[in-house]
Amino acid sequence: MAFGDIVLLQDKTPRGPFTRRQIQDGLGRGEFTARDLAHTPGLKEWLPLIEVLHHLDREVVHRPRVREERALPPLPNAAKETPIIVPAASELPPTPANLPAAKASPPQLPGVTPAPARPGAPPALPVVQREPAPVVARLNAFLIDVAVLFVPVLAVFAAAYGAWYVRGALEHRDPETARQEQALLYREMRSLVLLVANGFAWLYAAGLESSPWQGTIGKQMMGLIVTDAEGRRLSLLRATGRHAAKYLSALPVFLGFMAALFNPQRLTWHDRLADTRVVKR
Repeated sequence: MAFGDIVLLQDKTPRGPFTRRQIQDGLGRGEFTARDLAHTPGLKEWLPLIEVLHHLDREVVHRPRVREERALPPLPNAAKETPIIVPAASELPPTPANLPAAKASPPQLPGVTPAPARPGAPPALPVVQREPAPVVARLNAFLIDVAVLFVPVLAVFAAAYGAWYVRGALEHRDPETARQEQALLYREMRSLVLLVANGFAWLYAAGLESSPWQGTIGKQMMGLIVTDAEGRRLSLLRATGRHAAKYLSALPVFLGFMAALFNPQRLTWHDRLADTRVVKR
């Protein structure tokens, strides 16, 4: 049977096959009913005629259309020509179009070496190799920074002590009162020195080293800057960590600072802890 043909089972006797049009005519004349059992190619059992018709409707929708192939008319007899033999591609010599593309290597600049690439990471930017700062230059920069921070404090102390001394001389204080006021003045100055050393020094060092200047006033005067291990400017967080690590370098008799004498990169302990470098500009 062809697709769409239907066999009916009436009185336990198969009838057909009928086409879809014949089934519709028979339903209109009352010859067939929707409850008659029917079968069509593709079904495994007898089903009511109405279900078979629904099955055929679904099959028509999902059934792929077969494109009719039409035979093309034969070509006219052309004159016989000498066949052209083209050698295989493997027998041809390599041409510029067939040659493998060479990977262009980035230009190497003096003083610049590419950073090591990590597996699965994007290509790293080149690391700029700068000359480490000499120990003498770093020492001079440190002394300049101390002067910038504490010379104003000493000036304030000298002015306050002078005012206290002149006032005492004019008022003719007794020695006991003078000693108490002098002790109070010393305590106030110690508090001011601690405030400068812990508060202002942090703002001064971390703020300037993370700024576009990349260094304190002393380092700028000596032509030095502070960078990370890849030559980039420090963040404020890293500059703060570097400043905090200076206390560890200073605690054991400044051994952490003197460590710069014993390595080619002139790294102190706080440089190693913060992964920073002090280099020439």
